[in-house]
Amino acid sequence: MATLYELTGKYHQLLDLAEDTDPTLFNDTMDSITDAIEDKAVGYAKVDKELDKDEKALKDEASRLSARAKSISNNRKILKQNLQEAMETTGKEKIKTNEFTIYIQNNAPSVRLVDESKIPAYLSKTTIVPNKTRIKELLKKGKDVPGAELSTSSSLRIR
Repeated sequence: MATLYELTGKYHQLLDLAEDTDPTLFNDTMDSITDAIEDKAVGYAKVDKELDKDEKALKDEASRLSARAKSISNNRKILKQNLQEAMETTGKEKIKTNEFTIYIQNNAPSVRLVDESKIPAYLSKTTIVPNKTRIKELLKKGKDVPGAELSTSSSLRIR
């Protein structure tokens, strides 16, 4: 059986020969190619539905695993916080065993912003992100927005 690519090529070849071919032969051949393309389209749609199910299942599994990893990460944080509090409360700075060496270490200095409004402007970083929703509303109302335009694309839908 021919591929969709081959059938499309034959369709274009036949269109090129339309004027030089017997009308009955042309119509019969065109119908057979069109029917074959429709059969291929149905096959493609079935494969798409299966891939859609697989995609959703994998995304659900990824979400489940991500949530589980987050939960484990939170449990680790709580476990380490509890251990650190216990060590600080009892004055133990270091615990050394055959398996582990557990100790409390000061972290590198970090910046804590107490009042952002008092920070000089030259130390701030501002990013400008266009509001596409607002721009779309304005363009739909016929307003001119320099540097923006409405565009329409197309996509295949399978129901």
